[in-house]
Amino acid sequence: MNESQHGQMSAWFTGPNAENGDQFLQMISRVFEDYTYWRRNYFPQDGIVLGSHERRDNEPFQDEFEDRLTELLARLKDDLPFYSPRYAGHMMSEQTLPSIAGLFAGILYNPNNVSVEAAPVTVDLELEVSCMISKMLGHDGRAWSHITSGGTVANFESLWLARTVRLLPFLIVDIAKQIGLENPLGTSDRDQLLNLNPQACLEAFERLDLAASGSASVGHERFVEAYQASHFSPADAGIAEAAAAAELDLVLLVPQTGHYCMPKALDLLGLGRRSLVQVPVDSDFRMDTAALRSILLDLDREGKTPLAVAAIMGSTECGAVDPVDQVLDIRAEREAAGLSSFWIHADAAYGGYLRTMVVPERIGLGAPTTRVMVAGRELDLDISLPDPGACNALERLGECDSIAVDPHKLGYVPYPAGAVSFKSNLVKPLARQEARYISEPSEGVAAERDDQSIGVYILEGSKPGAAAASLWLSHTLIPLDSTGHGVLMQETVRSAAELYTLLERWPELAGASTVQAVPLCPPGSNIVCFAFK
Repeated sequence: MNESQHGQMSAWFTGPNAENGDQFLQMISRVFEDYTYWRRNYFPQDGIVLGSHERRDNEPFQDEFEDRLTELLARLKDDLPFYSPRYAGHMMSEQTLPSIAGLFAGILYNPNNVSVEAAPVTVDLELEVSCMISKMLGHDGRAWSHITSGGTVANFESLWLARTVRLLPFLIVDIAKQIGLENPLGTSDRDQLLNLNPQACLEAFERLDLAASGSASVGHERFVEAYQASHFSPADAGIAEAAAAAELDLVLLVPQTGHYCMPKALDLLGLGRRSLVQVPVDSDFRMDTAALRSILLDLDREGKTPLAVAAIMGSTECGAVDPVDQVLDIRAEREAAGLSSFWIHADAAYGGYLRTMVVPERIGLGAPTTRVMVAGRELDLDISLPDPGACNALERLGECDSIAVDPHKLGYVPYPAGAVSFKSNLVKPLARQEARYISEPSEGVAAERDDQSIGVYILEGSKPGAAAASLWLSHTLIPLDSTGHGVLMQETVRSAAELYTLLERWPELAGASTVQAVPLCPPGSNIVCFAFK
């Protein structure tokens, strides 16, 4: 990293010693002053509601308020210094100054981003910043994305929709039969239905609705009635009845490094934790795709159907990036061979922002050497940078059907801020819930693609618009590409590689000691697993 890049990044954060604190305090004061000005000038003719005498009578409460605040501030100082370069105990990140300012400003207005009525400004901010995140992840203008409370909810939503899309070909055949229209899939053969790519099923679903809506004798409402009446609709009939009707024994394939929210999701979806199939990982803790290919063939012989394969893009324990490019190739091979296809989900909760290093082009990780200061000595050391295969995987991330990502991790924004991005916005009608008080009734699958509503399509019933304000301000100032955020990612990966080398060479560098450093494996991104004994 050159001096100009370091100077650029130095303005993004408070600094380990609050070097940018004074200037940021002025900005925060400006935010609150602007907010109070807004209140005082909203119908100023209403006059004073809380008079001076009344405020003086509240002095005991104000005294108690100050005391409890002092206590709270004191207790918070027992927290951990996640912001400090000296802290290396957990995958916690510093927050950018713009994200803190955006969150603080948004909290004052307290919008609920479940609907435009409850959040007339921050819903627009969420839609804007969600598009930025989708683009960063590799999804194009046909994608649908939104902010969640975190990666767990993002993963839940992805598997929730994957479940419905797995049954969608059977639904389409049944709906077409019920309403007397031609089956847009061109087949009702079970094996051929399972062989269909998820995106092809979504497009066929839209075509059938357009045909129904354009038919004087059918119409969109009859299409919806047939959908809801079908035994193949997991949302209406339940997953047990729908899977039984399609004769499906569904399983989810996840590498051994998968997050614990995956079995939790299977529990909530009614598929059960026993539906989880673990795929072995290699010595660098990445999914073993040869093992994946073999397991899928075993499942074929056992009569089990893959609901989805979830690749981990930055595992929680060691930051390993699964070769999702190879997973995509395996799916294409199976589709060409007439075998069952499957939904591909990327759990990029931790590592999604690493993709900023490869868009619009790879910036690389620099020379495999570094200069460090150890015990007053300046040394040049060779470092082991992550395998380039991680970049190959990140470049093809946008081909996944769904992606979960956590801005509150490597996006450097405050909690709560996760996000989910779907390759196609055609998943929206499959997720839709009727809530007449926040949205108009559906006008058809095609119309829902452009619907600007959020609340009727998501799991959460309330969510802070302040999170959208936080993300929007940070991501509009720090570009989500290799000219901005990617430079920061590059530096953190190099720092991890440097730390690993220092730990590996501990005896040589630290001299005689009863303490041993035990690093687990070379970092796959910017996490280093190590212990001292």
